Amino acid sequence: MVDVANIVVGEADVFIGEAGTAFASCGNVGATIDGVEISWEPDMVDIEIDQFGDAAKVIQSRVKVMLKTTLAEATVVNLAHAWNYSSTVAATDSTAADIVTDLDTVAGASASRTFKFGIENVYPYEKVLRVVGTAPGSTAAVTKTREFQAKRAVSFSSSSHSMKRTEPVAFPVEFRILPSRLDVGYEYGKIIDQVTLS
Repeated sequence: MVDVANIVVGEADVFIGEAGTAFASCGNVGATIDGVEISWEPDMVDIEIDQFGDAAKVIQSRVKVMLKTTLAEATVVNLAHAWNYSSTVAATDSTAADIVTDLDTVAGASASRTFKFGIENVYPYEKVLRVVGTAPGSTAAVTKTREFQAKRAVSFSSSSHSMKRTEPVAFPVEFRILPSRLDVGYEYGKIIDQVTLS
């Protein structure tokens, strides 16, 4: 039997924080382009035997979990997320600060924000991700939410910053979700649906 209440459409809000940030404290990245995609990518291996001439078993040798989107708000904080730098905005300069307020003077501006991108350590910055979208059972009158949470994510692919006459500046980003060994049974994260609203 078809239940149209389980057909989900709509955009999602993406929140990102530095490692260890509580989900509720992650910052909203703002607008996105082409939605948000969370993918589960298993690598399956056939165990073949002579008697079948085919696989007798299939095992999962590994899995990759990814989150992909395009950040449409061209802030230096979003650029730091996409390029895998710390997105913490510091008031004073230090070697640990990637984004610094009023580090450089800009003609005609009373304040500035500088994104310093230099040679990175071999260990990438880990992020906390939270995505909030629409859950099954939503209607025009009632919106229920589906929330994806991941404690360990690393910007995993190439990204770019382009400036074009007829296109908005946007930052494509792909995060690789890494397992958290302390979260037994939900190492990659959680997907939480609102079922009944209070």
